[in-house]
Parts: sequence; C-alpha cells; structure tokens
Amino acid sequence: MTVKQRNPRDVFGEVLLELGRENESIVAVSCDSGAGSGMDPFKQTLPHQYLEVGINEQNAIGVCAGLAEGGSIPVVSAIAPFISMRAFEQVRNDLGYTNMNVKVIGSSSGLSHSALGSTHQAIEDLSLMRVIPNMVVLNPGDCYEVEMSLREAIKHKGPVYIRMPRHPMAEPLEVSQRNFKLGKGEVLMNTGNEIVIAVSGTLTVDGLMTGKILDEMGYGVKVLNFTTVKPLDTEILYEAYNDAKYLFTLEEHSEIGGFGSAVLEVLGPVKQGGPIHIVGIADGSINTGPYRELLEAYGLTWEKVVDRILNVIQK
Repeated sequence: MTVKQRNPRDVFGEVLLELGRENESIVAVSCDSGAGSGMDPFKQTLPHQYLEVGINEQNAIGVCAGLAEGGSIPVVSAIAPFISMRAFEQVRNDLGYTNMNVKVIGSSSGLSHSALGSTHQAIEDLSLMRVIPNMVVLNPGDCYEVEMSLREAIKHKGPVYIRMPRHPMAEPLEVSQRNFKLGKGEVLMNTGNEIVIAVSGTLTVDGLMTGKILDEMGYGVKVLNFTTVKPLDTEILYEAYNDAKYLFTLEEHSEIGGFGSAVLEVLGPVKQGGPIHIVGIADGSINTGPYRELLEAYGLTWEKVVDRILNVIQK
C-alpha cells in the first residue's frame, strides 16, 4: 500500500473549488465549519457561490432545499453528528422524501474528533442516513475516495451523504489500481475465499493490512472495499460470500445499523456461506483520547482486528 498520507479536507476543498469554477450552480453552504471542512479556498475564490449560515444545521438544510428547488446544487457541510442527528428531520423530510439535489457532507465523522468526546464523535450517522429514502450514502476512507465521492455526488441527481474523514490518510493501493464507481465495491486483495474481509471507510488500510497478515499465516483472504454503503454492491458480495468460510465486516461506526448491518440485510437470505461477524464499535463512543489510540481501544487497528478474527476462526 502507499505510505504517503494526504489530508482529506485539503483534497475536498481543492476538488470543490474546481467543480465550482466549472459549474456556477454549485453553492457551498457552511454551518460555521467552512475552514474545518476545507471550504476556505472556495469561499475566497467564489464568494458569490458561498453561504455561511452559522451553527444552524436545521435551517441550513431548509435553505439548501430551497436552493436546489431553484436549480442550484448545494453542498452543505457541518460536523457529522450535528448535520446527521440535529438536522435529521429536515434531511428526512426536506431532502429525502422530496428527492432534493443536495449534497450533505458529514465532516470529521466517526471518531475523528476523538479528544472532544461523545458529543462530537459520530458513530451513528450511517444508521440514520441509510434509512432516508432516495439518499445515496458514501463512506470514503482515503483521499482518492474523497475526491471521487464528491465528483460523483455532484453528477448524481438527488440527495447524497458523504461521511468525511478528518485525519491524513494513507491509500491502500496506487490510484492507477483503483476503479471507483458509484454503487460498486472493489477487490483490494484476493488470495482465496476462506476469509472475506469487507471494509468501508477509514479502516480500509487496516483491513488490507489484516488481510496481508492472515495471508502470511496461510489463510486464503479476500479484502473487499465499499465506498458506497447505499446502494450496496450486492453482486460482489454474493460472489465473495458463496464460497467463504467466514465473512468479517469492518467499519469505524456502531455495530448497529451501519455498514455491517447493511451487509447482513443483503446476505441474510443466502443459504450458502459461513458465519458473518461485524467488527465495529459495540457500546457507543464513550472514550476520549488520541485518534489511533482510540481506534486501538475499540479493537479497530489492524493488530487488534487480526486478533479478533483469529479468536473466531481458531475456536
């Protein structure tokens, strides 16, 4: 995997500015989070396409719905727990049921704001956004996926939720080896179907490292990556699961209602395949601390994931 790390907020800001220059219909909307979201270059260069509404997520969604009704393509950003939870009713009613062409950016998702505690950590947002009708849900885990998620979201006609990472991220494979398509998963590693690891979001590199360690131990491993959580790529899941002895899902999210739950919903009726285990956060984000240390505490670093998988398959 590539070692170089890039800042996803910088990439988001660069791509948003590029798209805004190309299309005057794109309007960036901030909830007192323009700098933290990476929108400052857009604000400085295209001030007539930028709107700051302050700490007012519920009204921001209403404003965006109005802009979309008038033909604009609003891209609204706020810290993930506030835009997904505080404004849930507005997102559901004003964007989902009306199928409004608004792009909702959940900035600093998951455990990103690790030092600020449960109020600022978002491990429930996928659960909420998945149930909203017409909502496409994207969970990028590296800068390539951030860029492609934003580009494809702008092309898509309808509401999209992008769960944005905060910290600099390494990329699991060179960009030349990637093949991003909205609604499609991708195979990152394939040495067999004994253990299938399906990962979404910020733990992609940890998932791939887990696969490589297990492969070195003699297990046949397939690692699948899903940037799109809704709609989920059922074809790649069915193909991998049919011959799998074990399937593990991996995500920086609650084990309830997230990516793992989406996988179970798809594979539940399938008669073939082995047991499915969800690897995520079980009891809520109750801890604070440095980001990687917090991941380790929840058993989500590759070292911990290897142990968790071995504890299952060696019983």
